[in-house]
Amino acid sequence: MENIPMLPVFFCYCRRMGRAFLLAGLGFGMLFLVTVLYRAPLDLPIYACSLVGTVGLTFFAFGFGRYCRRHAALRMLLAQCGTKLAELPAPRDLLDEDYHELIETLEASRIAAEAEAARQRFDAAEYYTLWSHQIKTPLAAMRLLLQDTPELRRRGAFMQELFLAEQYVDLVLGYQRLGSIHADLEPRALALEPLVRDTVKRMSALFIYNKSVSLQIAPLPGTIVTDTKWFSFVLEQLLTNAVKYTPAGTVRIYPDAAAPDTLVIEDTGIGIRPEDLPRIFERGFTGGNGRGGQRSTGIGLYLCREVLQKLGHTIAITSAPNVGTVVRVGYARGPIEVE
Repeated sequence: MENIPMLPVFFCYCRRMGRAFLLAGLGFGMLFLVTVLYRAPLDLPIYACSLVGTVGLTFFAFGFGRYCRRHAALRMLLAQCGTKLAELPAPRDLLDEDYHELIETLEASRIAAEAEAARQRFDAAEYYTLWSHQIKTPLAAMRLLLQDTPELRRRGAFMQELFLAEQYVDLVLGYQRLGSIHADLEPRALALEPLVRDTVKRMSALFIYNKSVSLQIAPLPGTIVTDTKWFSFVLEQLLTNAVKYTPAGTVRIYPDAAAPDTLVIEDTGIGIRPEDLPRIFERGFTGGNGRGGQRSTGIGLYLCREVLQKLGHTIAITSAPNVGTVVRVGYARGPIEVE
């Protein structure tokens, strides 16, 4: 039972019993008035008031104890409102029974609504997971067709758009799996540079056919304890953002000389407005860039932060408009959620 301050409860009970106090005071006053008017001895009203007062205080103490117990029980029920209510205190009268029936009806409605919402979330998750897997088949077929038609006009633009479509599908899958990612982690020590270069290789279409953006990868010594699939997922999202918001310029990947175990992804793109920076990791937030013609879901950076936290890593972003953006991924060995 939670600790409840007794003084406020006592004053509340006194206010609740105010009518009884008033009636008792009026009764005692009338008794003394009649005694004085009839010039009777005062011993009788004093004795009667003492006797009635003692009985009244006894009932007051008993009622206050029951009031405190009911208050504590209701506070416990209030704390359980997010799960399932325990048995309510026994009703004392007809109004209490009405309140009980009302609360039980509302509780039944809440449980039914929660069950329906859970069912809808499950159905939606199943649908989007199934859709994500099914859409990969035509996307893979489109990639094969593009590879078989090298003479196709503007083939590079098609390849880039196909890659971005695949990225959006991966975003949907990543979002669906985020709640159970801990069961999918296989952390191990990996050489950092091959991990980064393998990720960049899978994204080759984004750089090969985009002649206005160049990629520079500095030597990346050392190892990283992480999950290959999910860390590559984060790198792909960060590099895709860097290219998307760099109409012409350079994307660089290098280790942070001032901070060990930190990977830096820097671009010379349009940057992020100062007022948007504090919110860039919020789910669904697109900012000025996302509303300014760029295709943005507001999910990418949110997923990156969530995945990195579960991997025991960190992420920090600094940016200036028309200068560029710097993303620092700290891969120091932190706690990794594994099941």
